[in-house]
Amino acid sequence: MRPGTITFLSDTTYPPQESIDPGTQQAVGFDIDIAQAIAAKMGLAATIQKTDSPQIVGALLAKKGDAIISALQITPDLERQVALVAYFRAGQAILVRKGNPSGIGGLTDLCGKNVSVQVQSPEENTVDEANGGVCKGNAIKKHVYPTDLQAVLILKQRGVDAALDDSPVAAYFVKQTPDQLELAGGPFKTNPEGIAIDPKNGDVLKAVQQAMLAIYQDGSYRQILTKWNLLDGEIPVSQIVVSPSPTTS
Repeated sequence: MRPGTITFLSDTTYPPQESIDPGTQQAVGFDIDIAQAIAAKMGLAATIQKTDSPQIVGALLAKKGDAIISALQITPDLERQVALVAYFRAGQAILVRKGNPSGIGGLTDLCGKNVSVQVQSPEENTVDEANGGVCKGNAIKKHVYPTDLQAVLILKQRGVDAALDDSPVAAYFVKQTPDQLELAGGPFKTNPEGIAIDPKNGDVLKAVQQAMLAIYQDGSYRQILTKWNLLDGEIPVSQIVVSPSPTTS
């Protein structure tokens, strides 16, 4: 950490969790407010370093930042690489054009359809898993894009039948353009999301966990959830835990 600051890496293309305010060109969102609240409890200022999702874990381990806050779903693969402090819970959701012209109601309805996802995202993994399972023999036609925003834009432009996205992000896009988009079915694959820290930085890991517990206990966490209309993603205090350090085998 630089004196007086803690640097969070974030892919700022996931409103309402993290995005760039077009007026100020500053990072804003639920995750950004959480980062700032955690930093304040540590007696520090939060700096947000924009980093693309495919490179974000590597950037952390290369010491380009102190932590990641970027809607990272806690998965076994991620836990093998970094230590994590849980702070939110989200799933995946299916976005379709208004009126749901393809009649999509759930994941199995995507078999044989054109579906957009962001590269190296949990949603891309979901498509790959479906193509090896429930959609085997009638595969989802996967369209991969560098950013989440591009994956949703191609849906609006009728280039695909559906887009897979994080559930809070999908809900945000529907709220912003209700005349163009809607959700097909409810969230699925719901998992905690975590703040990632290099397990070698034990002091930072402990301080972030303690700060997260502090903002939960003083009500700041719930206030931030309420501000961004994300109360459905609240986790119990018992889940704010540090995951085991990655194995070195």
